[in-house]
Formats: sequence, structure tokens, C-alpha cells
Amino acid sequence: MASKAVGIGAPVGIRTGQAPMPNNPKDLATITELLDRIPVSRGGSAEIGGVWATDRNFLIAEVTAQIITFQTVNQRKVIDGVLDPTGGTLKLMNQLASEPAPTTITAARVPAPGGLPESFDAGVYVADVTSMGGFDPLVPTVVSAKYDRRLIRVDGTSINWFGVVVPRNSDGKSLGSVPHINFTPTPIQGGYSDQTYDSFGGWDGLWRDYTAVIGGQMAASGADQVLVIPFYKTGQAANLGDFLISWKEAVSAVVTAAIDSIDPYRLRDAFTFDRIVSSSFSNGYVAHQGFYTQAAGAAAMTDVLFDLDGQAGGSNWRPAKGVIYLNRKAPGSVNPMGGRHWYVGGRWGDKFKPLYGGGSVNGHAASRNHLLYHGLWQFCT
Repeated sequence: MASKAVGIGAPVGIRTGQAPMPNNPKDLATITELLDRIPVSRGGSAEIGGVWATDRNFLIAEVTAQIITFQTVNQRKVIDGVLDPTGGTLKLMNQLASEPAPTTITAARVPAPGGLPESFDAGVYVADVTSMGGFDPLVPTVVSAKYDRRLIRVDGTSINWFGVVVPRNSDGKSLGSVPHINFTPTPIQGGYSDQTYDSFGGWDGLWRDYTAVIGGQMAASGADQVLVIPFYKTGQAANLGDFLISWKEAVSAVVTAAIDSIDPYRLRDAFTFDRIVSSSFSNGYVAHQGFYTQAAGAAAMTDVLFDLDGQAGGSNWRPAKGVIYLNRKAPGSVNPMGGRHWYVGGRWGDKFKPLYGGGSVNGHAASRNHLLYHGLWQFCT
């Protein structure tokens, strides 16, 4: 059972080693107890706790040092040695103390929802990479994609359903060694209800669309990746729960189950990895940003992340490792800006119209459907 979150009445610690906070005795006791419930691997003192100094000055110094350790291990944006009553560091500490990683995560392949096909060898339409820079209309082109996709059920973590796409070569051999974790928009936008999540009933369209559109572009790009899509509930968008702690174990189990069902001779044991790529479309950036900034070790393991028109969902997120696609006009005379911010607004010209019934092109949807290939081709191959 999760423990109740704890709070403090005033800041604790010494800010940047120079400005002592109030460090009320009650608050110090609260924080030492909280740190002793967090594993050392997550920046806490669970394995070494219970021996805090009794002298007030020494205790404050110890707590401050442990706060800095926690902020460093969890890659907080600000590492200042202070816990504020309403700050994100204290919130994350409560989460890690209240939601310990499960000891066992199990994953199993289940039949494709709705009897949908699991193997593809077809062409997919993408934006021609040579047309991406500048301000001229984008040009569609067809690239070949060969892949197998699976629906995986997981127990032991807060997200229970995953889509996996494994590329293959012309000989049928499965490929990919780097997980590419993709975050869909909130499911409610497509009519997928949290009430049917446990059975995944009615969610077949979400699995179909994102394994095909995102997975197809990934497979066609030639990137050495395996697509992993955590299908989260709408109610989890702002907090992915203990998946933020157990995500590495979950991804390993998910990909292992998928590959074993496709190519049972490929893996000697479990699928392992030491780096990732991630992406999101539209307001999927909320879960994506939460994962990148809060999941244990995620930011350090990320090579690059892709935001497909998250600005339409309200995003102003511009991480240093990010490649951002925006369906609006460039604000200046250079495109891309800084080599990583690509503007495509007003550039979905006549050549894309036949793909959309001959009418106008919804540039927001088209950003999802056609742009990731470019990012993977340029930054991951």
C-alpha cells in the first residue's frame, strides 16, 4: 500500500551552500524519515539511514548533502540542496518513497486487438528529407517499411499495455537494439476510455494507428531501434506512477516478450539496453516530459527526443536533446532554427492533398504521419 505523502512547513537545507533555510526540527525529522524510505539507487538513504547526526548543525549539513545527492541522481533542473514545501523535488521524493519499484514485472504477448495484422511489408508516405529545410512546400515520398508489431500485457507496474514494433530485414531477421519510447496523445481524445483500460477493449484503433504510423516511419528510417509504446490511461498523463521507477525493467520485459514471439532464437536471455530515444505527438508531450524529467535515469540515457507538433497541445518544452517540429510558420528567416527546430506550417502543399482525399491537409495530423522519418534519418542513422 502506498504511504501517505508528507509535507514540511518551511524550506529545509542550505541553498547553494550559502543560505541556510529555517530547518525547523519537525521538518528535519520529516525529511530524514522520508530519505530513509528511498533506495540509495534513487538518491535516498534507505540502506544506510537511521544514523543521522544529533547535533543540529551537523544534521543540517548531512540533510543538505543528501538532498544534493537526491537532486543529482534524479537529474533535477535545479540542484541547490534545498527542499521547498511546494517544490518538485519534495513531490518526487514522496513519489519514490510511496511507490517502490515492484520486485517482479511480467510481460506476455496477447493476440492483436480486433484481429488486426501483425506483420507488414509495405510503403509508407513521409516528407522527403531534402524538402524539410527552408520554406518551400514539403514533398511526399514513399519509403519501404518491414516490421512486426505486438500487443504486450504487463503486470507489476502502473502501465499495463504496450505496443511494440520490431523492424526486420529482407531475410526476415528481426532488428533493433535501442528502445524508442513513444508517448501518444491522451487517449480520451480518440474516445478511448479509462473504464475499459483493464481489458483493452475498444483500444484497438490506438494500437493500430501508432504501431503503424510511428512504427512504420521508424522501421523505414533504418534506425537501430525497437518501438515501445506505453499505453497509459488519460488519468495517468500527468503522473505515470511507478512506471517512472520501474520503466527500465518494464521496457526490457516488454521487448523480450515481443522479440521471443517473433524470433525465438535471437535473444540468449532478456533484452538489455543502456540508451534510449523517445518521441511524442501533440499533447503526448505531457507524459513525455514527465517521463524525461522524472523517470529514474531517463534523461541521462536519452540520445535524442522528438516532439511532433507538441506546440499545438500547448507545449513550450525545448529540451537541449530535443528535435522539435512545429506546424507553424518560422518566426525568422532561417529554418530550421538552431538545426533542431523545424517549421512546417503552411508548407503542406498540393502534392500531399491526394493522400488526404484531395482536400486540404490537416498539418497537425500530417506532422505525426510524415515527419518522424526525417528526424530518425538525420539524428539516428
